[in-house]
Amino acid sequence: MQRKTKIVTAVTAALAVLTLGSGTILQIHAANDVSSVGQTAAPTTATAAGTKLTATRASGNQQNYRVAYTGTRDQSATFQKKTYGSTSTAASQVANVGHTNGATVKLNSATTAVVQGTMGHTYVHWNKGDWSVTAVTNNADTTGTPAQFAKQVNRQLTRASLPSQAKTGAITVYSQDDDDQTNSVTWQQGKQVYQVSGTTAAATVKVAQNADN
Repeated sequence: MQRKTKIVTAVTAALAVLTLGSGTILQIHAANDVSSVGQTAAPTTATAAGTKLTATRASGNQQNYRVAYTGTRDQSATFQKKTYGSTSTAASQVANVGHTNGATVKLNSATTAVVQGTMGHTYVHWNKGDWSVTAVTNNADTTGTPAQFAKQVNRQLTRASLPSQAKTGAITVYSQDDDDQTNSVTWQQGKQVYQVSGTTAAATVKVAQNADN
């Protein structure tokens, strides 16, 4: 029992020395944890097209974290940050689509998009600076045409900027809401990749537009 007490005492003393000798490292490690949205680049709220998303929880650390959102009409979204070993690896995680060929449609006086159809869906694709944008419409959707949806998305992107420090980015949004958070906005910033996934197109894009980077 006495030997065990001595061992415990020795370990306690050693930990005390470690704390004093490398306290900064231990403090950084503790501060590295993420428990609130204020510790991240994610916005607290985002409102678009009648949907308001509010951050409800955050988890992870400063290198890799996740922020969950809930919203009106049972909508939801997720903001994630992942850190990779190199900028090239990070860049490869972003499915940026370059210029494509095909039939075209004018979204406004400055933007022309390419229209392609396959497997019951119409894809309208265009590039906006370092970003590629793809608006997908189910051909069974009777609420509007693929061009109308693409113009709606482009207007939102014109009215508010996307993350300015992004090296490359990709947006894929759908005209119909989806419980599986299929709408996505992904961008690379150095070794970091940020991604917003959501159930509605406009609110998903708005979370990215409100991001603090």
